[in-house]
Order: sequence, then structure tokens, then C-alpha cells
Amino acid sequence: MRDIYEVLRKKQAEQAQLGKQIEALQTAAEQLRGVAHLLDDEREEAEGAAARG
Repeated sequence: MRDIYEVLRKKQAEQAQLGKQIEALQTAAEQLRGVAHLLDDEREEAEGAAARG
């Protein structure tokens, strides 16, 4: 049987790592929101050009 404190330390380390990953994803999402409108504009222009011909 494993030591309960060893398991607890491991789970806390995993939780800390997940917290860092969540923060990184939130930062990336905020940055993507900032440029999403630019991507939409480019897509609309490309679709308009294709429709024209």
C-alpha cells in the first residue's frame, strides 16, 4: 500500500500543473479573441472574391 502523503503530494503536483495549463489556455484564448475578427475579415474577402469569380 502506498503512503497516503505520497499520493497527496502527487495529486497536488498534478493539480498545480493543470492550473498552469489552464492559465496558458486562457491566455491563448484571449490572444485569439484579439485576432479572430481579422481572420473573419480575410475569410469574408476570400468568399466574396470566389463568388465574383
